[in-house]
Amino acid sequence: MAEVVLVEDHGERERNSNAKCIYEISKDDKKTVEESIDVEFDQSILLWHIATTLCHYSDHCPNSEVSKLISEYMLYLLVMRPVMLPNGIEQIRFQDTCAKAIDFLKQRKISDVNQGCRKLLEVSTDIPPSEVKGDRSKSVLFDGCKLAKSLQCLQTEKKWEFISHVWVEMLCYAAAKCRW
Repeated sequence: MAEVVLVEDHGERERNSNAKCIYEISKDDKKTVEESIDVEFDQSILLWHIATTLCHYSDHCPNSEVSKLISEYMLYLLVMRPVMLPNGIEQIRFQDTCAKAIDFLKQRKISDVNQGCRKLLEVSTDIPPSEVKGDRSKSVLFDGCKLAKSLQCLQTEKKWEFISHVWVEMLCYAAAKCRW
């Protein structure tokens, strides 16, 4: 996967676009962010798409719009044009995640996107989602919720600077590894 630089800055804060805002989050939240990048590329796209969508409905700023567009484009490539992404892309993970989201929304009789995002952000992620779902499901819905919650502690502008940085890194990685 593309390397996204997560830097702890214990002194002077350089004016560098390496998303140094990571120093503002707790150790657990930082671990969640790092784990979301250190997974298979398709999984990372899904995790960050879910987190971006959930964060986007919480707050809007220019970077949130740009990040949302890149997120939707990367999801489009994952689902509709997987040949344009690196080898090893799994459709099963996407299908399981969609099925889990539909099930979650139907159980709660939710049809409004904003309400759905709020309810997903309310889900407890204290227990790792992998322990709850077991190893049969490839869904990353609640892992994406956990990532979104980890990002929520950042100030809005810094959060979206960081999210947009991650998306640009993923877009560049996908372009460099394109098989088409």
